[in-house]
Amino acid sequence: MADKPKNPILPTLTRLAADSLVETIDGPVEIVKLVGKVMPVLTRFDSGELGFRMMTQIRELEPEAPLLRLTNADGQTLRVGLDHVFVRADGTEVRAGEITEGAELDSGWSYPDGYVVPDAEEYGEGVRGKSWRPPVIVRGVEGGETGPLYGFSVKETKSYFLTFGARSRAQE
Repeated sequence: MADKPKNPILPTLTRLAADSLVETIDGPVEIVKLVGKVMPVLTRFDSGELGFRMMTQIRELEPEAPLLRLTNADGQTLRVGLDHVFVRADGTEVRAGEITEGAELDSGWSYPDGYVVPDAEEYGEGVRGKSWRPPVIVRGVEGGETGPLYGFSVKETKSYFLTFGARSRAQE
């Protein structure tokens, strides 16, 4: 019996630091803990609805590379490589190295029109008591760190959400 041919490794647009949290069906999980596995990940379908598709070919891409630390309006941080591809709030793509403070990224979280974020300590100071705005707003961009980078593919939609809130592209 002949060996079954293996699926080719797909090029990836994802460049996540080891501690980056991905929104999986099991909740937020560090990407480094998923290497070599297959896991459903939160994504957006063409209809605009959220759901899950399989994240595959999870692997280390580079043992050491420059990292950017992004901070959102809620105070959450995320470390990614310069070439990591995000989806902007308007649907266009942007590489992490081109993101500046104030950038608006596509968000996986939504509330009804007119929703006001509670004035509670679990919400970032920049959003407490204010009307909800759907985009993830980048409040800080810092360089200077290095570390390994990880990537993967996502079936069907080719995009996914990070716990940071922003949608990213997995592959073309």
